[in-house]
Amino acid sequence: MANITIAFSKDIETVKSLVAEGFCPVECSFGGVSVVDSLELDHHGSKSHLESVAIRAYRDFFGKRAEDPRFVINHIDADSIFAVASLAGLLPHPEAAKSMPVFMQKAWGQDLLPLAETIAIMDTDPIGRDVIAMPMGNVLTAWNSLFGANANDELAAYAAVEGFRRLLTQPSAKVFVDAAQTTENQRRDAALRDLRERGEKVGAVMTIKQSRVFGFSEWYQRNVESGAPTEAAGWDNPIVVSLVEATSALTFGAPNKTVAEEMLGTGGFMNVFKALNEAYGLADGAGFGGRETIGGSPRGQKMTEADLATAVSVINQLMKK
Repeated sequence: MANITIAFSKDIETVKSLVAEGFCPVECSFGGVSVVDSLELDHHGSKSHLESVAIRAYRDFFGKRAEDPRFVINHIDADSIFAVASLAGLLPHPEAAKSMPVFMQKAWGQDLLPLAETIAIMDTDPIGRDVIAMPMGNVLTAWNSLFGANANDELAAYAAVEGFRRLLTQPSAKVFVDAAQTTENQRRDAALRDLRERGEKVGAVMTIKQSRVFGFSEWYQRNVESGAPTEAAGWDNPIVVSLVEATSALTFGAPNKTVAEEMLGTGGFMNVFKALNEAYGLADGAGFGGRETIGGSPRGQKMTEADLATAVSVINQLMKK
């Protein structure tokens, strides 16, 4: 991995400059504005109709940047890091393994498309999913535990790429993968504690103040007797906004696109992000953003409980229209 270069920047102009130099942008979305090259490796904002970058990078573009492995990202998650590792040809792949010594072919000849698909689902539609039961879900859970909550900088990005490679190829990593079930159970328990101890319903919005874990799957609380999963009535808390304890960021979520658009109109949370950007005087590419069903506050900008109250007020006003 000595020749790979990963630049990390939360500034859209810096990212654009690096792309002009030949760096490959991966999931570089800024408030709904996507910075891409010919591979179009983003699926937020105007690119939200595209498949996950993890799937496309592994299935369609594996090793595409192996000869020139320069990448730029603006955050670290499984989707972006798996895509970077795939583009650089650093992961197991059936075709790549054919040129390797026989003793390496079993580990390096694995087809990781099922893992890419699990990453994609958990990135875009995680609600009600049992990740451990999904294909290679234990690997993803182990990676998230070890690297997903790491610092957002270049050193963490290199470690995250190497993390995928080691978890997938090193026998010694089995202990971490085997521990994934325990880790996931602990997260679920913490999410339910956040809901009980730090949750407050404000109008139609469930707020989680100083959330300790990412627990939207647990916070929505499916209500089978009241409605279908594609109806707002099918959830006790169909709209959730969390103020994250560790990062002071706001995270917004709804169980699925149908529910989000039922409550917030066509475009779901995209309407919320637009209204918040206007309220805060933030330009496109530098503000609140995400997808119809999930998103967050400007990357790197600390939010307060007053900002949480503003976001909730905007959401409740939109739902009255």
